[in-house]
Amino acid sequence: MHTCVSEDASSTLPEMAEAAAELGLSEIAITNHFIIGYEGYQVTVSQLESHREEAIKLESRLGIKILIGAEVDYFEGKEAEIERFLSSFDFDIVLGAAHFVDGYGIASESGATELLKMMDAGTAFRKSIVKATEAAATGMFDVMAHPDIMKKYTPFPDDLPAYEEYYEEAVEFAKTLNRTNTGFEINCRGFDHNAGEQYPSMDFVRTLLGEGVDTVTIGSDAHDSATVGKYLDKGLSFATQAGIREFSLFEKRKCVEKISTSEMGFDF
Repeated sequence: MHTCVSEDASSTLPEMAEAAAELGLSEIAITNHFIIGYEGYQVTVSQLESHREEAIKLESRLGIKILIGAEVDYFEGKEAEIERFLSSFDFDIVLGAAHFVDGYGIASESGATELLKMMDAGTAFRKSIVKATEAAATGMFDVMAHPDIMKKYTPFPDDLPAYEEYYEEAVEFAKTLNRTNTGFEINCRGFDHNAGEQYPSMDFVRTLLGEGVDTVTIGSDAHDSATVGKYLDKGLSFATQAGIREFSLFEKRKCVEKISTSEMGFDF
């Protein structure tokens, strides 16, 4: 989840944690953005340290575990700068992201719209997954976030390309995750987007599982306290249908435990 230190979010850490505790969640992860070159999307070390201090107090008061992480965009040629950031704090989990294709921000409506004026949706999907694969290939990240984020602003379902159009790129992405021991997430925020479903799609997830990727997390990707935990029930139902048997729990950037999806339940 994201707090208001990221420009696209609006709630404080206490507000997010209190909302999670009220729902009965036992563990959350705060993963604010670090996007090189984008002011307002660069969580600082001092903000991370402040969040850690707050989290310790909130954990004691609310009885909930709070991981402090980051969602970090990969840019070719910026590896050293990314590595410096990753070594500057004792993270619990680091998500990798690829929000840009040919300079266009595909998680924004304006950026995705402009990109789709330049190329067809199939090409855009292939390019976006190639970018995610390049990020995963570095081995710098624990979990790759929403690899098919391109569908966020692709008119759905009429203009969404068939999975076959980017299947080969998805397979290479899956092989790269497996080779670098990197996981993927079931991101439930897509139920509120044009896609009307989680990230990644069913076909995509089955490809990932088929290539042996077995580190999977689940999250609401909430950007305010009102959406904490939103659609986790749908995400869990999807994961079960897709054949995911376990979710991974992280601490200090290592998978410390796996919990069976059959043991989980969200009744809110």
